Amino acid sequence: MGIAKASGVGRTRRELASRVSTGHVVMLLAGALGVLLTLTVLRSAGDTSPVLVAAHDLAPGSVLDDASFRVARVHADAAILGTLYAADQVRALRGHVVTSVVREGELVAQTAVAERDGKSSARTMSFPIPRSRAVAGRLETGDRVDVLAVDRDSGRAEYVVSDAEVVSVESRSSGALSGASDDITVTLVVDPETAPALAGAVDRETVMLVRSTGAPPIAARASSTSASGSTR
Repeated sequence: MGIAKASGVGRTRRELASRVSTGHVVMLLAGALGVLLTLTVLRSAGDTSPVLVAAHDLAPGSVLDDASFRVARVHADAAILGTLYAADQVRALRGHVVTSVVREGELVAQTAVAERDGKSSARTMSFPIPRSRAVAGRLETGDRVDVLAVDRDSGRAEYVVSDAEVVSVESRSSGALSGASDDITVTLVVDPETAPALAGAVDRETVMLVRSTGAPPIAARASSTSASGSTR
């Protein structure tokens, strides 16, 4: 009897020790995992880089200065950071120009900025156009448009500008007696080649806008053709 009792007590102690040991191991592993996750989260939250974002809307052709930017911290890998401007590059960007629309709060990409010279400085052109000929006026800053010119005599239509970026769209209003105008004023980014063609079309022909956002560019009429008036 004494031997049997001793043997039973021994087994009970071994089982209890086994259960306690397993429970401790699980608790220790869970605690270690929690600490690891906490450190990972804290590291991710602190592993950010200061970059430049637009302090206000920047239109193509805008000359950059200190007031053009503010600093934001982002979490991104080296490849993405290499396409942006670091916070300490403000001084180097003074006097550079914006080549595409950058909205307030957007990251300033290196592809949206160029040195100030005759080739990279963007030009903008504004002109009035009826809403019905400008996608019902449903254009937004950053949209891309093609400009069609329709000869008033022959009715022939040609593209004069292709894939131009919209800088702004403003409603026009007339006096109280004449009522509200159906025209809007659209401002587009143009280059030295397309600007004369667009100016000639606005002056002599009926102009229509086609939203081309996401569509492949098409060939446009040469500016020399429009300038010479040989579209008729």
